Amino acid sequence: MFHGSCYKERIKKGANTFTNYIKKINLPSARGSDMGMVKREREKGFSGINKATAMTGRFVHEKVLEITATLPKGKLLDIPCGQGALGERLRAQGFDIYCGDIDPEWYRIEGGHFHRVDLNGNLPYKDHSFACVTCVEGIEHLENPHLLIREISRILGIGGRVVITTPNIMKIKSRLHFLLRGYFDDFRKLSQPSNKRELLGLHINPIPFVELKYILERYGFRIEIVSCSRFVKQYLWVIPFLMPLIWFMTHRKNQEARFLLRRELLRGDIMIILARRIE
Repeated sequence: MFHGSCYKERIKKGANTFTNYIKKINLPSARGSDMGMVKREREKGFSGINKATAMTGRFVHEKVLEITATLPKGKLLDIPCGQGALGERLRAQGFDIYCGDIDPEWYRIEGGHFHRVDLNGNLPYKDHSFACVTCVEGIEHLENPHLLIREISRILGIGGRVVITTPNIMKIKSRLHFLLRGYFDDFRKLSQPSNKRELLGLHINPIPFVELKYILERYGFRIEIVSCSRFVKQYLWVIPFLMPLIWFMTHRKNQEARFLLRRELLRGDIMIILARRIE
């Protein structure tokens, strides 16, 4: 009788915790709030110079800058550059920055060799033009990520680096979103856009780590760093229940297990990859 009561209490506690989790899923993410602020600023119209706003999730630029601080300085291309916030900080690190985006009206810093660039097409740069390329929060907006990586490989010299960030759909939070709601976190509520700017802002291409690794290796890159913007603190209670199953299933005939079980992919918010062109 005593054991039965304890068991019932545990079941009740687990049910309440799960109910609270379902409610929390509906909360907007911090990145949603950031992008909402940028959207309101777009509607008002950009004005002024050297007031660039980071059009990314929290701590993404900071983590990217930690990586680029260790790289040799030279010509660096930032695509899509948005308002130029990252480019401005990369210039302060000593890079000769070039910036590209599809809408020149977004660009708000002085200099930076800005070019209008459509990442769904070929890049308007010569072969082996750059030592480094940063692509922050861009690849998930594109129709063809293979074309982008192939073009980045073309414009980088041997030994050149690329830093790519994209929403991490491998994290447990995003996996639960897909299991319970049918879409990944950060890729919700796709609808037909009413104008071109809305279209450019949509996340249309969720890319898991294994796919991005395959694309990079196909076009001559080797991954050097797997990182993330920050660790998600929500839903930590689920991890002790899921990790044994995730560990067992991931290790079964999976050559990428050493990557897939990393904390950066299981709990990281934005996936950040540094890769080096080796051929």
